[in-house]
Amino acid sequence: MKNLLFSIGLATFSIQAFAAQPQLNSVINCELAGPNHTASLLRSSSIEDSYVYKIRHDKQTRFMYDDSTESRGSEVQWQCTSGEQYLNALVISGEFTSNFIQGVLFYFDSGDGKIERIDFAERNRPRWVKISAKGAQVIFENTGNESSSKYLSYGKHEAYLELSELPATSAEAGETLIDLNNAKQ
Repeated sequence: MKNLLFSIGLATFSIQAFAAQPQLNSVINCELAGPNHTASLLRSSSIEDSYVYKIRHDKQTRFMYDDSTESRGSEVQWQCTSGEQYLNALVISGEFTSNFIQGVLFYFDSGDGKIERIDFAERNRPRWVKISAKGAQVIFENTGNESSSKYLSYGKHEAYLELSELPATSAEAGETLIDLNNAKQ
């Protein structure tokens, strides 16, 4: 009898806990390198104009940042952009826990054979994405005048560069520079 009551209590608790889980809604699915390498942006837990954001790829769903508090964002924008066939990037930016616009770039790194992530925080939203065999860069116009450089770039392995001109690209080397304001979506 004791085991039966315990089992009923455990089942009731499990059902309540499962029912209390917030509904995740898919915002965008972006094929970064074909259907087997897709990144999806999900959101839930609406409070006024903010949501908790999660990202799903490689059959795993994670908070956009460390936890639900840091992943709560407002004024969030997303863009699945394409330079060429199977050369796509998912760019997400918005107001999260910083005084700056925070965001993430997801892309498929053909060298590593997996989806990679580049985090950034700037005063404005990104303007360009460069994708090459060496990885990706998310590039900003330097509107905050933090330096004398015209552009700021975030790249693979937390690389940060200040640039006086946009990086050159070579179509023969499979490089592309995507203008996010004029990109195919």
